[in-house]
Amino acid sequence: MQKSFRSLTSWAVPVLAIPAMALLALAAGDPLAIDPSHYNLEIQNQWTRVFREHMEAKGKLIMHQHPLPGAIVVYLTNQDVQQTFSDGKVIHRDHKYGDAAWFDASAHESINLANAWYECMQIEAKKPATMLPPLPAEKLDPVTTQPKIFHVEFENDLVRVVRVKVGPKQTVPTYKNPATSAVLVYLTDQDMQKSGADGVWHDEHHKMRSVQWVTKEDAHQDRDTSGKGYELIRVELKQAR
Repeated sequence: MQKSFRSLTSWAVPVLAIPAMALLALAAGDPLAIDPSHYNLEIQNQWTRVFREHMEAKGKLIMHQHPLPGAIVVYLTNQDVQQTFSDGKVIHRDHKYGDAAWFDASAHESINLANAWYECMQIEAKKPATMLPPLPAEKLDPVTTQPKIFHVEFENDLVRVVRVKVGPKQTVPTYKNPATSAVLVYLTDQDMQKSGADGVWHDEHHKMRSVQWVTKEDAHQDRDTSGKGYELIRVELKQAR
């Protein structure tokens, strides 16, 4: 019996020596599975998973793992959050409403330092086993033809993130986005009309902080009908074609 006890003790000592954060990281799981009260799944398909993350004032997210390769985060409130990573590193995150940023895969816990509700939308990019080659340049790509309305915020081999900002009663001349599917996150209410090759205008309405999956589109025009303009973040998934 004594021999068995010594054997167990000699095995247990190095385990106890592992830093607490590292032990938590080993147990870290998918955030939607282990902490569903702080996450809401919005979209899931073979190219992306999109979910809403939220914390109450002074709230906390337990240690969780964000998968490879990473995700775009669109902030739907101001952010004042402290993140502690599996290696013990602590980072203060401070973003404003409407910001968009890419984050690599990581395991961390988060604390909302603000006395206010915190919310963001996370758009995870799924990397296929075999990557498709880049698409040829689109002649009517709006980031080239209309850069005052369409501005690239971030780009890598998986995503292109475009901020779209249309003024009150503004008409956007004919354009064509790259031939991929995309996730749209609305930073304001959107009341607009869209017209394609047939010249017929169709109404579209979307609510502030909502999210939408869109497939590739033909060339078209847009125009604001609210008199207030609108703003959104377009996350193009380059492999979704």
